[in-house]
Amino acid sequence: MKRFRISTLLIFTALCAGAFVVLRPFDPPVRIYDPMDLERYHGYYRGAKIYEVSVVNAGGHAIWLPDNSEPFASSAIGGFVGGVKTDWVFVGAKDRGVKLVQPGEGLVYQICMSEAYTDFEVVIEVQDWRGRSKRIEDRVYVLKASEAGVSTASY
Repeated sequence: MKRFRISTLLIFTALCAGAFVVLRPFDPPVRIYDPMDLERYHGYYRGAKIYEVSVVNAGGHAIWLPDNSEPFASSAIGGFVGGVKTDWVFVGAKDRGVKLVQPGEGLVYQICMSEAYTDFEVVIEVQDWRGRSKRIEDRVYVLKASEAGVSTASY
């Protein structure tokens, strides 16, 4: 029976652990919160409102989310694209870059959507330190300020 030295076993264990970390599937626990209707209308698109959607990293590891410095908009605000009415918005990092989000932290996105919708689909691109990305989809429901117990009085 061949005996291995302890250093050989430690190196083998480190290699297996490294392979496990690199090959582990990317399934980030991300929470997307329903937006509140604060009666903010878009300045250019008629009939479009701006909603603030909060996205929180509910996992135990840091993730990268698309930059939230500018609003995202539906591909067709209240209209039709190829004869199909759209009620979704894609939040991606293609031209905007990404921001590091630690566990328990989040970002607030301004999303421009037709005021005709009381709910819509949010698709957000999430990345990890390995460069892997995944699209998280969730349907959000617009809450009226009165339902959420928020005062809309001006100060």
